[in-house]
Amino acid sequence: MDYTSNAFKVIGGFFFLIGVFLIVVGTMGGEWPSMIWTMVSLGVLSFSMSYLYPQFKQKDERMKWIRHKAVFYSFFIMMGVMGVFHLMISLQVVVLSAVDLLSVLLALNIVTVFLTMVILARRY
Repeated sequence: MDYTSNAFKVIGGFFFLIGVFLIVVGTMGGEWPSMIWTMVSLGVLSFSMSYLYPQFKQKDERMKWIRHKAVFYSFFIMMGVMGVFHLMISLQVVVLSAVDLLSVLLALNIVTVFLTMVILARRY
């Protein structure tokens, strides 16, 4: 029996619990650590992999196509997101430090790639 999908669910729950803990502690302390976004995105990654793993282990042309298209679509989505961030920071709508900006972009990149894979796997 293959327990890998359940292991991904447990790991995803663990990452979400760490993210919730960091949100609570950050709210009580008055400042959110930039690591929150990374933990939540790793939770999304783990839950996405729990859904995708049974299909990924087949290694057929469909899954290669889904991986390729997910990265392709995510590239253009991230270019749009970075353009919006650039505009918002230039107009001083949002004030972020470099570490916070990189943390948010990393988290958005992880979430975008893996949710795009889930959407494409469900569609095709």
